[in-house]
Amino acid sequence: MAEQTVVPQARCLALPDDLDDITAAAVADPGLSSWAALQKRARLRAGETVLINGATGTSGRLAVQIAKFLGAGKVIATGRNTETLRSLAALGADVTIPLVGDGDTLERTFRPHVAEGVDIVLDYLWGPSAERLLIAAAKAGAEARPIRFVQIGSVSGSDITLPSAVLRASAIELMGSGIGSIPLERLIALTGELLDAAIPAGLKIAVDPVPLSTIERHWGREDATQRIVLTM
Repeated sequence: MAEQTVVPQARCLALPDDLDDITAAAVADPGLSSWAALQKRARLRAGETVLINGATGTSGRLAVQIAKFLGAGKVIATGRNTETLRSLAALGADVTIPLVGDGDTLERTFRPHVAEGVDIVLDYLWGPSAERLLIAAAKAGAEARPIRFVQIGSVSGSDITLPSAVLRASAIELMGSGIGSIPLERLIALTGELLDAAIPAGLKIAVDPVPLSTIERHWGREDATQRIVLTM
């Protein structure tokens, strides 16, 4: 960390005149996760249903707003923090699913939503909820629409147990989104698109600007709903 650094010109982006620096810094990284996944990997089409698995953190809350802005007809949000989950309706979530109970309970909870139709899953959690969501989608079989499942984060665990029949018995497309699955140059361009859309989309993000000199007091602070932005 430093007050100043050297950056290649090709990796610099001009900010829109009406977007303040603090908001730009707060939105860029967590917002890019869903912007890139929906635009480049899943290729969202207007009117499709998007399920965001793990929508109560900063990235997930932005994902709800971005999915709506990009044309999702229905947004389903899941999360473990039930209080925060309830607040997502004001950001555009049409349906919320609390992630409570054991694996069988999760699977039963997911099943009617998948059967009704989910086109895209943005998964920020992995772990048990992703595993049961995939199994529920496979069991829905021909009744459900094909799902483009985009893996973004692993807050709930880095590994899952995925029965081979899940992929054989369904039309699930399983993919990841991030550096490696998308070339760096394209990610930079997508970041520019996101920043240009921040004001038109009315993206809302809770930000706490703190001076770099006080970083030791704030590092490791546990508040998934508020983004820390370092200032000089």
